[in-house]
Amino acid sequence: MRLLLVGFALWLISSAFLVLFVGSMLWLSRKFSSLRDADGLEWSRLTAFGLLAPPSLGIVLAIAGLSSAISCPATSVRNYHLCLHLAKHLCGHASATAIGKSHSLLLAALVWLGLTGATTVVLSRRAKLVKRFRPSPKLKRAIALAQLPPNLPVWESDNEAPAGLVGVLSPSIFVSRETVQRLPLSALTTVLRHEYAHFARKEHWLRWLLFVVALIFAPVPFAVWLQREWRYACERAADDFAAPDSKSARSLADALSAVQNFVGLSDGQLRHRIERLKAKRTNSKHAILFGVGAILAGLVLGVLAFSLPSIWLTFHCLAEALILR
Repeated sequence: MRLLLVGFALWLISSAFLVLFVGSMLWLSRKFSSLRDADGLEWSRLTAFGLLAPPSLGIVLAIAGLSSAISCPATSVRNYHLCLHLAKHLCGHASATAIGKSHSLLLAALVWLGLTGATTVVLSRRAKLVKRFRPSPKLKRAIALAQLPPNLPVWESDNEAPAGLVGVLSPSIFVSRETVQRLPLSALTTVLRHEYAHFARKEHWLRWLLFVVALIFAPVPFAVWLQREWRYACERAADDFAAPDSKSARSLADALSAVQNFVGLSDGQLRHRIERLKAKRTNSKHAILFGVGAILAGLVLGVLAFSLPSIWLTFHCLAEALILR
């Protein structure tokens, strides 16, 4: 159990290091390269990969740090000076003060894990608070026209939000009663297709995974930015799925405009989606390749920086201090 706790602390540190590198590379590329042309499905895939790749590679670095400390002769003879240290670094086992700081870091990591876990549980229960009512005849006609699968229930709701996909293990779509009443049948059908797009792309569980990752690394620059960019890109990707032609695009744009008016939304992202649906959309394969290159470059730079003697030996000594005391 102790090794698992130490491994978690090492994973948190190494992954945060990589998130910083990958996020900064994507942010710079988004600002100053052809990656600014990536949109919708393209950008959602890149941001999801950019947020999930660092924690995955962080597992490898955490295992390497644990292995280096366990295999060190000091672990068996409890002599803290037998490991050969070739570079100047922060030595976590050099003094009682250093060991105390190392254990304080472990305690802080565990407290942060508890806070993020509790926040996730509380927010996940919000979906159950949505009041559900049986679909009205108008909504039933829209469901039939949208050709939704039978394993995706649709409910009416008195929720303030116009529509949404809720739930992780048992997802369902809710549409507010006001939305059903005000939108014409064609627009309502397109709205259902938009929500179905989230379900078809498995975003009902991916959004929670990315949310938890972003929450864990929230203090790290670019972690929250990546998750927010993914969420906005998913909305645009769902628009593309629900409106593949100009006619359906106009219908969805009109539906979003109507929703914006009667709900009173002033979200800039919603206005951008409406303008985007009315404009001609293009895809850029070069932007995708550039984005993948930016993510890989960030991972490589992070690993290279982590392999510097001063950083790696500090990481090794931290693992050693946490294991030995």
